[in-house]
Amino acid sequence: MNKAKVISVSELAVMLQKIIDEEPALANLWVRAEISNFKKHSAGHLYLSIKDEKSSIRAVMFKSRAANLKFIPKDGMDCLLRGYVSVYSRDVMVQFYIEEIIPAGLGMQHIAIEELKKKLQGKGYFAAERKRPLPFLPKGIGVVTSPVGAAIRDICKVIERRYPGMPVVLYPALVQGDKAAESIAAGIEALGLRDEIDVIIVGRGGGSIEDLGVFNAEIVADSVFLCPKPVISAVGHEIDFTITDLVADLRAATPSVAGELAVPVKSEILKALDKFNEKLYHVLESRFEREQMRLGYLTESAVLKRPERWLGEYQEELDKKDFALSDFLDRLYQEKQQELQRLAGQLQALSPLATLARGYSISKDEKGRVVNDSRKVNINDKVEIQLYSGKLGCIVTYREDNNK
Repeated sequence: MNKAKVISVSELAVMLQKIIDEEPALANLWVRAEISNFKKHSAGHLYLSIKDEKSSIRAVMFKSRAANLKFIPKDGMDCLLRGYVSVYSRDVMVQFYIEEIIPAGLGMQHIAIEELKKKLQGKGYFAAERKRPLPFLPKGIGVVTSPVGAAIRDICKVIERRYPGMPVVLYPALVQGDKAAESIAAGIEALGLRDEIDVIIVGRGGGSIEDLGVFNAEIVADSVFLCPKPVISAVGHEIDFTITDLVADLRAATPSVAGELAVPVKSEILKALDKFNEKLYHVLESRFEREQMRLGYLTESAVLKRPERWLGEYQEELDKKDFALSDFLDRLYQEKQQELQRLAGQLQALSPLATLARGYSISKDEKGRVVNDSRKVNINDKVEIQLYSGKLGCIVTYREDNNK
């Protein structure tokens, strides 16, 4: 019988820890549980138990993670906890190592938002390269928000202060409630089609996390992503980012800040234009003076005062070229004339008229065909005889065939 291997308790603890640590399902998971035995250590670590009606597990949240909590956990609190499972090797005890804690009511909403973020990020909604710059001087500003909230008053006040007379078009929308997401999405779509609007601000004043939930709706994210005009998110909160903030071309911490981002300061533009006009005037004046001085130099030059002297040199050169051209054309004419006469002589020698002049003739039948064989005509056929000078109409009275 083989001897059984004997291991120490420490080795057993290490084996158990390795098995649990290498299990993917235990590496990152959400657990809904009630908190009990909560204790905050002086070092900042949180020690507690998480339980339901049947089971309880020891848990710990280290200081680095606990520092990010926005509330103080308490015994009896129903929470969602994210973390991983491992073994505390000293006491060989399974523990849940907490990385995030959220009250259960908000936790489910938080998980849903995180899942939607992953979905939209995969579709490119948050990509920096698709973010559009705001126009320097828009024709008009569109605002999608409540008509009775502080947001529209703050936006209009800031825009009027920075750029008096800038048109602001409000789409009155619901900013909380069951129909709010559809209302905001419809407003973004409607203002995006108006030619007199170059920038759209969408948002509301401050509120609780539940109040801002409408700006985490997928339908609102879709409308911002598909909007043909740049969109500024102006949800009145400065800590947490909503999905609308992430999709928008620019995020403003408050509606007032959105108004500042949307339009420049008109008085500064006018000052800049005045400086530019002044600079342009000085540049043109300086250029005019230089050109006027240059013109004065030219009018005093010998060329303009006595142009015939300047032109005389070129006239002489032109006469030489004219004489050379005339001489070339004469020689070319003589050469071509001689060539023409030579070609005419060759043509004359090859002409059938020269042959006829030596006493030869051309015979044609009634159809105008040349007769070069006596067998092509019959007795009494009419034949036309072409002479060097004139023609003869003849009737064949005899025929002598060449029987070669």
